[in-house]
Amino acid sequence: MTDQAMNSKDATVVEGSQFEHSLVIKDPEGVQGILLDDRFYKIGRAPKNDIVLRSQMVSREHATLTGIITDPPLFQLFRLSDGDPEVGKSTNGLQINGERRDHWILMHGDEIVFSSDSSAYYRIEPEPPYVTGKIDIFLDALKKLAKTYIKAKNYKDAAEATLQQILVITERFYGKDHASVADCLLELAIFYYSQNNFTKAEPLFLQVIALRQQALGIEHLDVTSIMLDLAAIYNNQGLYAKAEAILLQVLEIKQKLLGDTHPEIATNMIDLAAVYYPQKRYTEVKNLYEKAIKIYKRSLDNGHPNIIALQKKLANVKRKLRPAWLSWQILIPAFLLLITSGSIAYAVFAPKADLTCVKILPNGKAQAISAEECRKISK
Repeated sequence: MTDQAMNSKDATVVEGSQFEHSLVIKDPEGVQGILLDDRFYKIGRAPKNDIVLRSQMVSREHATLTGIITDPPLFQLFRLSDGDPEVGKSTNGLQINGERRDHWILMHGDEIVFSSDSSAYYRIEPEPPYVTGKIDIFLDALKKLAKTYIKAKNYKDAAEATLQQILVITERFYGKDHASVADCLLELAIFYYSQNNFTKAEPLFLQVIALRQQALGIEHLDVTSIMLDLAAIYNNQGLYAKAEAILLQVLEIKQKLLGDTHPEIATNMIDLAAVYYPQKRYTEVKNLYEKAIKIYKRSLDNGHPNIIALQKKLANVKRKLRPAWLSWQILIPAFLLLITSGSIAYAVFAPKADLTCVKILPNGKAQAISAEECRKISK
C-alpha cells in the first residue's frame, strides 16, 4: 500500500476509483454538500479555508482532511485530523461518532461534530463493500497503513491513532471478547513497548492475557508467550517481584505441558536467572544456569552456541560467588594465615587466578612453592 499525502490542489479523485466522497455540512447558515475531489482540505471558520464552517463557535483552522491512496477495492481514504499542523489543535476538538478523536480515517456514515452548532456527515457513493458487512476490507487497509506509518517512524499522530482505530472498529463489529480484539490489543501493546511506553503497554498486555485465558484456558502456550512479554516489561522497569511471579508461573505451566527436559524449559530458566542477577541472587542464578545447561545437553551438541554462551555466564556468576579474599591481589599478612610444618612456616597468597604459596625458611628467607604443594599443606 502506498501512503501518500495528496497535496496537489489540482488533482482529482484517484484515477480508476468508482467512488465519490463527500461531506454534508450543517452549520447555523444551513446545509451544504461538498464533493471531495481534491486531495487536501483545511476546514474552519476563516474565509481562506477550503471548507468554511459558518459559525463563530468553531476555530479559524479547526481541522484538516487529507486524501490517502490505498489498494482496490477502496482506492482512496480520507484522514481527518484535529487542528492545523502549523497552527495547532482546535479549541473544541473533534467528535466522531460521539467520541473525541485527534485523528480518524473516515468511514461511510461517520458523523463529525465541530461544535454545538456545526457538524458534518461523511458519505461515499456507491456504498463501499464494508458497509454490507465486509469490514475486514477496511481493517486490512488500516493495518497496511499503520505498518507504513511505523516504518516511516510517524508514531504518535499517525501510527498510534491508526492502531487505536483498528481496535475501536474491531470491538464494535466483533464484540470485546472476540479473538481478533486480543490481536489488536497485542499489536497496540507491542507498539507502546517498542516506544518504551511501559505505562500504556502494561494494561494492554494484561487485557490480552485475560482474553486468551478466557478463550484458550490458563494452561496454554499462546497465553504463556504473552506472559513472558509482560515479565520482560516488569524486569526492564526493575519490578523484579512481579517479573519473578509471572516467570515462575510460566515455568510451572510449561513443565506440565512440555515436560521438565524440553529446551523451552531451559530458556525460561535463563529468563528467570535474568531477573535474579540484578538482585545479586547469584546462588539461584548459578543453580538455574546449571539446570539449563543439563537440559540443553540432552538435545544439543556440547559445542552449540547456546551451551557455550551459558557456560560463560555460569563461569562469571561462579566468580561472583567466590569468597572475597580469593579476589585479593595482595599478600595476606603472615600472622593471619600462618601454617606451620615442623620448623618451616608457610604464608599463603591469594591471587585472582589460583593459590600460590611461599615458605619461610628457618633462616627467615622466603621460598616459593608450587600451587599443588600449597593445596596439600592447606588441607
